[in-house]
Amino acid sequence: MDLVHSTIDRYLDDLARPNDAVLREMAARAVERGFPYVGPQVGRLLFTLARAITARRVLELGSGFGYSAYWFCQAVGPEGEVVLTESSQQRADEATAFLERGGFAGRTRILVGNALELVESLQRRFDIVFNDIDKQDYPRALEPSLAVLRPGGLFISDNMLWFGKVLEESPEEASTRGVRELTRMLYASNRLETSLIPMRDGVTVSNYRP
Repeated sequence: MDLVHSTIDRYLDDLARPNDAVLREMAARAVERGFPYVGPQVGRLLFTLARAITARRVLELGSGFGYSAYWFCQAVGPEGEVVLTESSQQRADEATAFLERGGFAGRTRILVGNALELVESLQRRFDIVFNDIDKQDYPRALEPSLAVLRPGGLFISDNMLWFGKVLEESPEEASTRGVRELTRMLYASNRLETSLIPMRDGVTVSNYRP
């Protein structure tokens, strides 16, 4: 399902497309491989949200080869830190190379393994937690994320419209059920103020008010 008319989507992509050569190369690699990535529209949104709350520490649950982290690195500044989690050592190595080329080696840390296990080992608080793990595991990401998110911080999740599959009344696909359940949890929580932005494949932005 086209969530946004294709002509409008191309228009928005053209507006959001960065001049940064490394980001353009990362996008081309994702398209070539058919690898999911947030794209320039959501990338620019992440950058804007991080800047808006003066974020200095960002945690990503599921980082791929670093496209969204690259946007966050630009936002947090030289004193900030972006912690990436990625299950694949190969993609983690690719992320390291891209981020170093962008000049961000000093503001990133990459942890390899299961994101939900890795987050439990982290002690410091984050201004933003960006959730982009396997969709069937989305409901399991909420509580560990809030445990490391500072009051007033943002819990952001990608693919929250899941190609329109969230409209299915009784979805058979585990990933669709995971997205729907996390959406229900976010809107039901009295600790979160949530909005779902119908940009690209849907992005939820939840402000944490414990």
